[in-house]
Amino acid sequence: MSVADNFGLQLAKYTNVAAAAILIYDYFVTLYAEVQWACGRKWGIIRITFTVSRYVPFAGALMTSYSAVKTWGTQDCAPFNDAVNGIHFLGIIASEGLLIARIYGFSGNNNAFLIVLLSFGSATLVTAVILSAAPINLNIPGVSPPCVLEGSRSSALPYGVLMFYEIVLMFTTAFLRYRYYLGSHSTLMRSIYRDGLLYMFCIMMISTANVIVIAVLPLSYSEMLNTPQIVTHSVLASRILFNLPVNKAPVFPTYQSTPSTEMLSCPPEFDAMSGGGETVGGADHNHG
Repeated sequence: MSVADNFGLQLAKYTNVAAAAILIYDYFVTLYAEVQWACGRKWGIIRITFTVSRYVPFAGALMTSYSAVKTWGTQDCAPFNDAVNGIHFLGIIASEGLLIARIYGFSGNNNAFLIVLLSFGSATLVTAVILSAAPINLNIPGVSPPCVLEGSRSSALPYGVLMFYEIVLMFTTAFLRYRYYLGSHSTLMRSIYRDGLLYMFCIMMISTANVIVIAVLPLSYSEMLNTPQIVTHSVLASRILFNLPVNKAPVFPTYQSTPSTEMLSCPPEFDAMSGGGETVGGADHNHG
């Protein structure tokens, strides 16, 4: 193994371990916000999805870090690696679910948007899983040795699919912004739009970086952004909910659940359904 390959493997190990440390640090930084948000809240789809996106990445990050520093020797690492990949997929799916929920609320709880987003998300997920489980032979020389922290060139394809998915979500959010809220003075809606777009842009950028690293750099660098990918999803998805208590806003803002001063410019669709949206301020009222 060349000096460059050794450097790439070491850098990949460091970045994966560092990303796990960042995830742990962020957890303690945002623990108080999580307690505030979850206190008194019933278990539903949103809370379950949040819990998965919040805690499953810990297992994925720690297992990847362990795999990075472990010397496997003659041991079979395939079952362990398959478990790690499955955990990574689960964490990313839950995080994307929160992004879809945010767009659903931003659309005024429009069921048509929800059906389209879920269908598109399911198709994207199936495509990414197929590409990951049965990678395409790109006829590029250089096969990584077994149980070494390296991937194949074709592993860039699932990240490319994820990048495309994030771009679609970003354009959908921008479309809703200019269709319903153009000229709106609602600070709540502007905050939801700005933060959501920022989160999706950051996730798209880490996916883009993963594609470039795997496709362009030597294979020894290919796993460099493995854990950072799932950590980025988890950290930003958590903030989808954590920054709402600042405005005492509901998870799904609707006409009925949002203060009238914040809804002066909201679309008529918000009038249709509140669906009993869970409000972040609900916990405070329970203790009041």
